[in-house]
Amino acid sequence: MAVALRLRARRARAGCAFVAACAAVLTGCVASPGESGRTAKAAPFTAGGVAVKVRAEFRDGGVRILAELRPEQPGFHLYGIGLPNEGIDGIGIPTRIRAEGGLGATGPATTDAKPRVLRPAGLDVGLPVYEDGTVTLELPVRRVEGADSAQVFLTYGACSETGGCLPPVRDHEVVLPLGPLDPANPAR
Repeated sequence: MAVALRLRARRARAGCAFVAACAAVLTGCVASPGESGRTAKAAPFTAGGVAVKVRAEFRDGGVRILAELRPEQPGFHLYGIGLPNEGIDGIGIPTRIRAEGGLGATGPATTDAKPRVLRPAGLDVGLPVYEDGTVTLELPVRRVEGADSAQVFLTYGACSETGGCLPPVRDHEVVLPLGPLDPANPAR
């Protein structure tokens, strides 16, 4: 009886692994075999008082875009990704990331930055922002065959409780060089 239960458990685990692998292939959320462990970086930039670094990581058969955003002035906070597009009472701009060209999103952007509510002086509104420091956005993506670069678009704004708000940045384009899809076959 115990042997039969162990065999059933082993088959169930194998079946789950097979389903997960099929899902990754069908959604395109895989890197080519020669790409695992590779990182593609864009040139860093500063806009709207925020220093930004963007890279794509090819790890464990998946691809993800990571964007690190850091307000340059102490006490300034980036608005949250959950902020509505029109802000709250017309105040604030949500933090957004999207990809085009050689990379396509396979899921929503996420961050592990700690959220908080910002109450700007003189305004009767609470705005979702992140704690001081660098905020890293993660966007799961897939490679698009035949493209050796991608365009990443970032939208964000930073605000402080006492220092006002910095100029918002909308759809700032970053070119991310990806190189050939398959390093063993540069013609692809």
